This record gives sequence, structure tokens and C-alpha cells, in this order.
Amino acid sequence: MNKKILLTVAMSIGIFLVMLDTTIMNIALPAIQKGLQIDLTKLSWALNVYTIIFASLTIPLSKLGDIFGKNRLFLLGLFLFGLGSFMAGIATSFLILIVGRVISSLGAALLLPLGNTIGLSAWKIEDRFKIVAILGLTQGGAAAIGPTLGGILTDSFNWHWIFLINLPLVVLGLILCLTTLNFKHEEKRKEKVDFSGSLLSMLSLFFITLGLIKVREWGVVDVRFMICVFIGVVLFALFVLIEKKVAFPMIDLQLFKNKNFSLSALVALLAQFFYIGVVVILPTYLTNVFHQSELQAALILLPMSITVFIFGGLGSLAIHKLGPRLLVFIGIMCILIAYLFLANFNGQTKNLLSLVLFILGIGFGIISGPINVLAATNLQGTLLTSSQSIISVVRQIGSILGVSFFVSNMTGNLTALKTFTFSKINHAYLSIYQIWLPVLALLLLIALAYPKKSDYSNDATIE
Repeated sequence: MNKKILLTVAMSIGIFLVMLDTTIMNIALPAIQKGLQIDLTKLSWALNVYTIIFASLTIPLSKLGDIFGKNRLFLLGLFLFGLGSFMAGIATSFLILIVGRVISSLGAALLLPLGNTIGLSAWKIEDRFKIVAILGLTQGGAAAIGPTLGGILTDSFNWHWIFLINLPLVVLGLILCLTTLNFKHEEKRKEKVDFSGSLLSMLSLFFITLGLIKVREWGVVDVRFMICVFIGVVLFALFVLIEKKVAFPMIDLQLFKNKNFSLSALVALLAQFFYIGVVVILPTYLTNVFHQSELQAALILLPMSITVFIFGGLGSLAIHKLGPRLLVFIGIMCILIAYLFLANFNGQTKNLLSLVLFILGIGFGIISGPINVLAATNLQGTLLTSSQSIISVVRQIGSILGVSFFVSNMTGNLTALKTFTFSKINHAYLSIYQIWLPVLALLLLIALAYPKKSDYSNDATIE
């Protein structure tokens, strides 16, 4: 088999593992809570620590790939991810589980950006959109099937298997990497490590992420939340100032002069926000309002997962035929339609809900694929590495924002209920989607800022 194809498979395995781990654990939380005999607030840190470390370290760790070699660090990322998965999988205490999640998140912060960069760099510019389609399909599909796979493994075996399932894939990935990657003569950049930029970016993302994760517990007006956000914003401002002056910046701010990249980063964040807003609420809605089991709820969400998987690839492949403006516009319109139905859903039938989720899956899938293409197509070298790191981070921030805003609104609505009829509970869950309809309508205008098919070209390469 072609060596480049095997290399792409190896990169896809790494990306698949990272994105699967971002969603597979959610549905198993009740089983883990019971197994470890801890309260849910404490257990939530097994999710939070993964997100915080992943978001904080993705950019600085991936930058080290340019200096010490992307291939070596990708291999290290696979090893760390496998070690962390093993520890979490055999955990008999909360401490071991947390340590395993920390190690896994360190591996994930290397695997996702470097996997995309190595996979894209192995192919010619004219073939890159096809590879982005494959890598994007892997990324979206893994995140989408996570809840369903988690439900099946937890129901059929036990919660330990949501982590142990990673190990065969890690072994396969390591074998493929050792046989396809060039470790002796791989390209390295003669640059110095931007320690000040790395430290400021890590601390900035840490405080902002921590504040967003804890806002539903602390409240927006809580001094702890305001301090976290203030420190994060000040540190980010200092980071930008330093990156403009340092000889070897961790992030080349030239990236943001690329209109397509800047738009793609914004749309990636917002699309992830609106997608997570449904993924995080609907399983609880189905179990509490429709009295479905965790597995039944996961299976109801499965059509959406499959649709994201399919249309993520189709969107990437269709970008040259339809142009980014039309694809992004259609995607946002589908999300808007799904939110409109959800906001007015009165519990009629689960079939109607499945149709709504199907439309949402088309919308998110058809956006996520082209976004990956637009964020990477015309970039090379360190700019390509930086672009993949930034897109990975903004997606994580979109997820954090989605969980924080939607869970907080839902919890507030349920707490305010005076009577607990079906219609009142239903409204408490789904009315949270109403306020986002005008925002989505305005977001359609952002889609118009993308180039039309006639103006879209991949000829220019930015080093």
C-alpha cells in the first residue's frame, strides 16, 4: 500500500482517539460516579482537567514540533495518550482516574494539531482538500459517535472500557508511525523556544477556560469568575504584544491577515458552540422528559452523529464545486432551522426530534469540513502548524462556552419552575434555544464574507 496513505491512516488514528475522548466519557458519568463512589461535582473534574490542559497546551506543545521534529512528538503523543488511557481504564480511585486523564490530555495536545499538520504536509497542495476531508471526517465522526459508543460499552461491559477501547488503536497507530514516518531526516526549524509567549498563552487559556467551566457553579457576577476572566484577558493582551516583537513567535500573527483563516476560526468556534449546545442538553432531556435510558438516548442521537460524519467529508470535497460561501451559508441555515424547531418542540414525537437532529447534523457537518479546508489549504511550514493548533483550540473554547451557557440556562429554568407538568419541564429544557435564533440569523451574514466559487482559489501558498 502507498506509504503516504498509511501515514494518513496513522494520523487519522491519532485524531480519532483525541476527538473520541472528548465525548465518550459524558454518558458514562453516572456509572463512573457509582463505581468510584464520589459526587458528580468532583467527578466533573475528570472532564474539566482534560479540557483545560488540552486547550492550554495545544499551541505551545505543537510549536515544539517545529523545533524538535513533528514526527517524534507525534509518536510521544501517542505513547502518552495510551499510557493515560490505560491508567484511567484500570482506575479504582478518583486520584488514579485524574492522573490518567492528565497524561491523556498531554498526549492529545500533541496529537490533534501535529496529526493534521503531518497528514497535510505529506500531500501536494492540489490534493490537500481531499486529505482535509479525510482528517475532518475522522475528527467529526469520532466526536459524534462518542456518546453512542460510550453507552454501548458501559451497558455491555463496564465504564472502564470507554478508556481501554483506545489501547488497540494506540498500538496500531504506533506500528504505522514507526513504519511510515521519517525520524532520522525530518525537517526541524532552527528556532528558539518562545518561553514567554508559551507561558502567557498557557496561563491565559487556563484562566479563561477555568472561568468558563466554573461559571455555572459560581455565577457571572461572582468575583472568582470575574478575576479568572480579567487575568485571562490581560495575559492574552500581553501575549499579543510579545508575539509582535519576539524573533521566533509561538504564533505568527500573520495568520490573521489571511481573511479566510480569520473567518474560519470565528465560524469554527460558533459552530462548535451551537452543536455542543444540543449534544450536551438532549441526552439529559431524553432521559428526564421522555424517560429513555442512556443507551436509548444515545441511539436517538445516532442519526445526527452519522450525518455529521458523512456531510463533514462531503462538505470538504464539495468546496471546489460549490464554493465556501454557499456551503457555509447552507450549514448555518440548517443549524438555524434545527434551533427553530427545537425552540418550538412540544414533545410531539421522537421521530420529529430525530428529523431535527438530522438537519442539525447536516448543518454542522457541512460547515466543519470546509472550515478545516479553508484554515489550512494555502499554508505551509510553521503557519500550517499554527493554523491547526489555533483551530483545535477555538473548537475547544466553543465546546466550553456551549456547555457553560446552555447548561447554566437549562439549570436556571428548571430551578425557577413552580409546577412540574410535562409542558413546563419541556419548555424549561428547550426554550434555551429561542434566544439564539437572532444570533444565528446574523451569522448568515458572516457566511457572505467568504469568497464565492468564482473567487475561490488555492493557487497562492503562504509560507
